[in-house]
Amino acid sequence: MSNLLSSCRPDRLPGVIVKVALLCLVLSACSEAPLQTDPAVEYANEVNSGGPVFKSGFAEVGAQRFHYVEAGAGPLMLFYHGFPSYWFSFYHQMVEFSREYRVVAIDGLGANLSSKPDDLAPYAIENLARQLDAVARQLAGDAPFVLVGHDWGGALAWAFAQRYPERLTQVIGISAPPYNQFLELLRSNERQQSTSSYMFDMRGGYRNFLMTLNGGYLVWRRGLAGLRESGRLNAREDALFKHGLARPGAIDAGINWYRANIPRPQEIGPADYWPSRTARVEVPGLLIWGERDTAFVDVFIDELPNYVTQLSVERLPDVGHWPTLQSPTAVNQAMRRFLQQ
Repeated sequence: MSNLLSSCRPDRLPGVIVKVALLCLVLSACSEAPLQTDPAVEYANEVNSGGPVFKSGFAEVGAQRFHYVEAGAGPLMLFYHGFPSYWFSFYHQMVEFSREYRVVAIDGLGANLSSKPDDLAPYAIENLARQLDAVARQLAGDAPFVLVGHDWGGALAWAFAQRYPERLTQVIGISAPPYNQFLELLRSNERQQSTSSYMFDMRGGYRNFLMTLNGGYLVWRRGLAGLRESGRLNAREDALFKHGLARPGAIDAGINWYRANIPRPQEIGPADYWPSRTARVEVPGLLIWGERDTAFVDVFIDELPNYVTQLSVERLPDVGHWPTLQSPTAVNQAMRRFLQQ
């Protein structure tokens, strides 16, 4: 401590500042290095020995770089995760469908090996949707595809289907309503306002500091530790999620999704809804919902047909907010029933 304090004497501050700046540049460069390997890919190939090979790829979209993991061949099935998570949360679904589809799970903007811009504009949902479209076109050209999203990725998937219906054959939202429906729920439902208060608490101040501390330990503790304790994740899988969350800047970048897209309830106005307040999904859509999920008040399911014209709903008993990890077989079966319709 004495050495640290002495290094902060005014006459030494310029040198300290230069050293810190250089260190930050090095860390930033390392965090964006395209040659980084993802230990989750290595794990997926180890436990799926004999099955389709998992491999990493990168897609450049403007100033942003997106990491993705793919396996299999066939029509494109694209997965987009939520927060706090990364591509690995869809591992079980990728194994299941990789013999019929080219399954690709994206690290969303700010997550794992994808870019983590400080500017909020790239995180705005209309830009996330454009980025998603650009990645899909790099992967499969103009061919329509199946889009699967969980949590934030689910809200984005529904919104993408509303804005770009010609790009999809089907859409599957897991544990989340469409973005425009969520804003309406947040604006008008006091229970949802209470449930979602954390979305504002974590944006700054000491709560933000605590969440980004120690490699995002508190985020893991509140979001994912229960999966390890219940046996849904083994020790190595748990360590992989910790590793993904601990990437430099990943936690605060994930919070940028909230900063960029979620106004306070009393501030929500017509311009905040995207694509619009009344936009509907016109392609076939499936909601997979764990009945123990507490992230959203489930009254939204009764109103969901107002937002999804061709809607199917699969409710999973004794499942919470992480169906792809808590009950992967049930999720896979629900997806397969829907895709075969």
